[in-house]
Amino acid sequence: MQAPDIPLDEARRLAALYATRLLGSPPEDAFDRITRMATRLLKMPIALVSLVDKDIQWFKSRCGFAPTGSPRDISFCGHAILDHEPLVVPDALLDPRFADNPLVTGEEHVRFYAGVQLYSIDRMAIGTLCVLDRVPRTLDHDELDILRDLARMVEGLIQHRQLASAARSLYSYLDLDPADPELSAAAGQVEFLLNHDVLTGLANRQSLVRAVQKHLAAMDDGEGNVKTLVASINVDKFKRLNELLGHHGGDKALVTITRSLQALLRPGDMLARAGNDEFVLLLPGLGDDSAARDRLRQLMQAAHHEYMTPGGPIPLTCSIGYAIWPDDGDGSGDGSEGGIEGGADLLLNNAAMAMRRAKALGGGQIQRFSEELKRAVNRKLTLESQLRRALEQNELFLVYQPKIDLRSGAVAGLEVLLRWHHPEHGTVSPVEFIPIAEESGLIVSIGEWVLKSAIAQSRAWHAEGVPEATFAVNLSARQFLDTDIVATVDTAMRDAGLPPGVLELELTESISIDDPERSAALMARLRELGITLSIDDFGTGYSSLSYLKRLPVDKLKIDRSFVLDMHQSAESLAMVRAIIAMAHSLRLEVIAEGVENTAQLAALREAECDHIQGYVFSKPLPADECAAYLRRHAAHAAQPVG
Repeated sequence: MQAPDIPLDEARRLAALYATRLLGSPPEDAFDRITRMATRLLKMPIALVSLVDKDIQWFKSRCGFAPTGSPRDISFCGHAILDHEPLVVPDALLDPRFADNPLVTGEEHVRFYAGVQLYSIDRMAIGTLCVLDRVPRTLDHDELDILRDLARMVEGLIQHRQLASAARSLYSYLDLDPADPELSAAAGQVEFLLNHDVLTGLANRQSLVRAVQKHLAAMDDGEGNVKTLVASINVDKFKRLNELLGHHGGDKALVTITRSLQALLRPGDMLARAGNDEFVLLLPGLGDDSAARDRLRQLMQAAHHEYMTPGGPIPLTCSIGYAIWPDDGDGSGDGSEGGIEGGADLLLNNAAMAMRRAKALGGGQIQRFSEELKRAVNRKLTLESQLRRALEQNELFLVYQPKIDLRSGAVAGLEVLLRWHHPEHGTVSPVEFIPIAEESGLIVSIGEWVLKSAIAQSRAWHAEGVPEATFAVNLSARQFLDTDIVATVDTAMRDAGLPPGVLELELTESISIDDPERSAALMARLRELGITLSIDDFGTGYSSLSYLKRLPVDKLKIDRSFVLDMHQSAESLAMVRAIIAMAHSLRLEVIAEGVENTAQLAALREAECDHIQGYVFSKPLPADECAAYLRRHAAHAAQPVG
């Protein structure tokens, strides 16, 4: 085991830690809320706010972990504070620094660790926000960004406490010597830092909450404006801009957006910076929805800017969600169960919920909070929780949709489709639950189950003498890029004793576009195993002829949106014909999905499409019905002609 080194500035670091007055302090919901959020968002069993003292690490907040601390010489966080980049340990047993660490070999069984440094107001590393698991795993780029954002929230709490403590000390000195100009100036500066964002000079979240509470209290007393609007503004694609221009370039963009928004504020309006790329607006007296939307459109337009990066121009747009009090609260006048304070939190949370909906719709949009939206969000959270148990409770099952060869009429293969029979809601549409699985990370374990279950079914059919058919399994981006998919597929096929040509993997265009070099390398390795590869939903992404030539794929699947009206729309028909011609020039087979009527079928036949699937031939079938379908088709094909 390797004990962590002692930083060169250890004395200053410890002084900064003690100045926070956090060591040994009672639990606080503000910190606990963040560790709970970390476990939920990152799907981790453990999250800690760890402060590294001289001989121990002590946990200001802990979720899913019993100990209140541990010796510093066995702490992962002691290593993390030595660097400025997050420390990620995918498997502690494979890391010589931690393989024989008591936290790893003992009853805690820590196998995975990821920690982001927490800094005091004078930039001393005093601890980490960390997440742990008892199994090996990784964090992708987006998940690491989430951990960073949460760490900044913890850091904000710590630094605010330091400033508040400094302010109290300065004011106590001012009471003794009120004429001292230096003390007065220092107190004023600390007071400003307590209530404002350093980068933009805007009010910070704490100041905004107090302002909202003040407005609601005035309304409750009958002294203020009839209605109050709160808008949450999030900058779209800001992380991408930061990656290309660096944080300095990102900071300049935030200042530009700030100045643009400030130019449109009226007397009484308030603009605050609530997070890295998030602003909040308080607009008193703006209760008419039509007027509110007009005003927000003006602000949105002002915030839109285009920035030049080494990778080309990036247009920064904004997503805006808003809520109006009391219409979008409980309407009781006192806010909620928590009174005026609860009403302010409710209004801010509802605006943020609407903003997230605007981002989910593609960004650059304005959404108002509604009870319907709240119910949809609650249903999504409920389904996410229940989806975690669905695998264990055998609620997920597979169906199989035949693909037909247009030249011979024979079955050209099957697409494996996932379904969920919910004990309360009945059949939940994959259109609803697949995105939930994607966002939550559950898609990795579910995708592996689908792959292994489909392979097991193919093996069972083979043993029963069911005519052989290739089966196509969809791969998610996470499953393809964030797991060892080649080893998973190879092992599953070998264990089942099936020839690799039986399996086809379908990948969306976006998967290969996100990381083209790595995607092409993984595809090549899968092809070496004998696996057939196809690009799903072709035509909805950004693929071009030159791009496709770089990818080792065998088939293209035309998205159903083009098939839907190709027999009625000249534009869709031309698109389908162009895709088929392009694919054939690259010696790729073409599959059209979503074929529902004979008119579409005739148009595809005329366009020389290779295979089709859809209700015109068969709906997705349970395993037993699909086996019967395969037998019937094989028997029909075997009958002599004439």
